[in-house]
Amino acid sequence: MSKSTDPVSPEVRNRAKTAREQLKGHPSIDRLLTPDELAEASPFYLTLRTFVGELRAVRQESGLTLAEVASRTGLAVETLSRLETGALVNPTWQTLGKYAAAVGCRIRLQVERPE
Repeated sequence: MSKSTDPVSPEVRNRAKTAREQLKGHPSIDRLLTPDELAEASPFYLTLRTFVGELRAVRQESGLTLAEVASRTGLAVETLSRLETGALVNPTWQTLGKYAAAVGCRIRLQVERPE
């Protein structure tokens, strides 16, 4: 019998499964808050969530697992999972840049003036 090469422990998988089950059926943030409340809530956090969601979509479209991204970045699978789920609320630019590079993207920061 061969040893598993899965870097994610059964404990971490069980915690993630439990969290997904607890969130099942819960309304999304846009159903909980009015547009005005959403705009005032935490624009930087929501922008980060959108950005990380885009990275995750690229990862999934590329067929990459979190373990493969972890291997490419040197970051822990748990860190990447926390980033994708929103539990990591203040990642460094270095973390975001490593993730982006691992999935074949780059980060571009720009200033937008309100209309």
